[in-house]
Amino acid sequence: MTDAKNDGSTPRAPFAPWDRRELPGRFSVDETAKRVGHYKWIEMRIFELMGGWVATVPELDVKLRLGTHCYHHAFHAELWHKRLPELREMNPERLTLPPSPEVEAFMDAVGAPEQAGETIEKLVGMYRVLIPRLIATYTYHRNNTSTITDAPTIRSLGFCLQDDLEEWREGEMILQSMLTNDEAVQRAAARQQELESLLAAAGGVIGPDSIGSFELDEG
Repeated sequence: MTDAKNDGSTPRAPFAPWDRRELPGRFSVDETAKRVGHYKWIEMRIFELMGGWVATVPELDVKLRLGTHCYHHAFHAELWHKRLPELREMNPERLTLPPSPEVEAFMDAVGAPEQAGETIEKLVGMYRVLIPRLIATYTYHRNNTSTITDAPTIRSLGFCLQDDLEEWREGEMILQSMLTNDEAVQRAAARQQELESLLAAAGGVIGPDSIGSFELDEG
């Protein structure tokens, strides 16, 4: 008896037994393009904020870290800019938009502390609120994206997450070194509460679908 598995009459399985990837991801092409446009806008704003702070913060270690991190986000914005034409045949600038007026207001609030004595407020906004939220959003996108059809997007998300996780660690360490008394701790807490409230109203850094929904399907 001929073994059908070996005579070529049985179609080959699309993936090996150890490979359980799925073709469709969580996001359509249009949804991905929309998210990527928002990512580009946010990364450009972070680059602008950090670049502006480099000139105003008096602490040398903070200045040096911000200078390095600033160019991470310029790179991220360029990654997303290059990804847009691959997703839709249209001008990428049309998709480079703030997710909502609420998110735009949040980003303005992150950049509001401009005085030299407000380094704690700057660092809390960036490294305890914005960067952690961005990491969560990128992670959600990566975890719900097909490794087959969206490999370029996953690669870009990987670059961004690697940089952002490093920034989060370094920014938090610098911030902790500055929280040496009750006044500093209270300033940090008040600042975080203010910005988290704005993000709660916005639904996340790119709106309500930043990290998906926790609602359970009925049935």
